[in-house]
Amino acid sequence: MGKKSDKAEIDRRIHTVVRLLSSTKTSSYILRFCSEEWGVTSRQAQTYLQRAREIIKADYSVDRADFLGTRLALLDKIIQASIDSKQHSNAVGALKLQAQLTRLLEGG
Repeated sequence: MGKKSDKAEIDRRIHTVVRLLSSTKTSSYILRFCSEEWGVTSRQAQTYLQRAREIIKADYSVDRADFLGTRLALLDKIIQASIDSKQHSNAVGALKLQAQLTRLLEGG
């Protein structure tokens, strides 16, 4: 039996699994990755996967107004970057999305 990982190593592994989930890797891929990369049992890999999913859920369990505000601010940056790089169609698309999110413009 290998040596037990410390808390910092376990946290690093769980955040690696968060990144894998966020990059659309399947559960079976992640379980295999954990086994091959860290030599953990299937049960331990399942635990990492479960804890990673809990982190992702917590990241997205925000108030609707807060979520909308951060997305609108991000769209402001996209609009400015698009204008600065003379990609005006991207700026128009981001403006349209802002209008839809704020319900100034209904539909598609």
